[in-house]
Amino acid sequence: MTPTTTAIKIDGFRKRIRIVQGGSSAGKTFAILSLLYSYAANPECGPLEISVVSESIPHLRRGALKDFLKMLNMTGLYQEELYNRTLLRYDFPHGSYIEFFSADDDSKLRGARRDRLYMNEANNLSFHAYTELAARTKQSVILDWNPVNEFWFHSELMHDEDVDFLILTYKDNEACPKSARDFIEKARVKADTSEYWANWYKVYGL
Repeated sequence: MTPTTTAIKIDGFRKRIRIVQGGSSAGKTFAILSLLYSYAANPECGPLEISVVSESIPHLRRGALKDFLKMLNMTGLYQEELYNRTLLRYDFPHGSYIEFFSADDDSKLRGARRDRLYMNEANNLSFHAYTELAARTKQSVILDWNPVNEFWFHSELMHDEDVDFLILTYKDNEACPKSARDFIEKARVKADTSEYWANWYKVYGL
């Protein structure tokens, strides 16, 4: 796939804690997963243990895991023998893997260490989940969300010197479907005369 502006900006992160606040159709999940795949698939990076975490297994199946498998199928990279459907884990021949699990399993939070962590829609997860997982992550931690409301990031992490922070919109995603782009643009027009659409566009458009 040709990298989007979203992917290029995320790949520019250098600090340990990497924050992606993105509106609707910004392509943040796809971009993050594609970067994690590129790390895991590269033998020169060494065997990497990568965890993708969301609020529940159903949420993972509808979101990050679905996007990951879709991305692999779209690019012809998917190999059935590498995907463990029971463990929700994709293994690479040189020892790297990407695992998917939910934050509602407390034993997973206190489990094994990893090299990289991606907390998808972190505003739906607890600060306890973040601290347990981040403390057991050796390299980088990525968090993303739609800015629906303030949560523990704003009170606990926002001013940390070890944090990279990025705001993305649909305009950063060249792969954004025309239908989604048109919907957001219409919302921008409606925002001039409607409080509902003004709030909606502020969160999902901007």
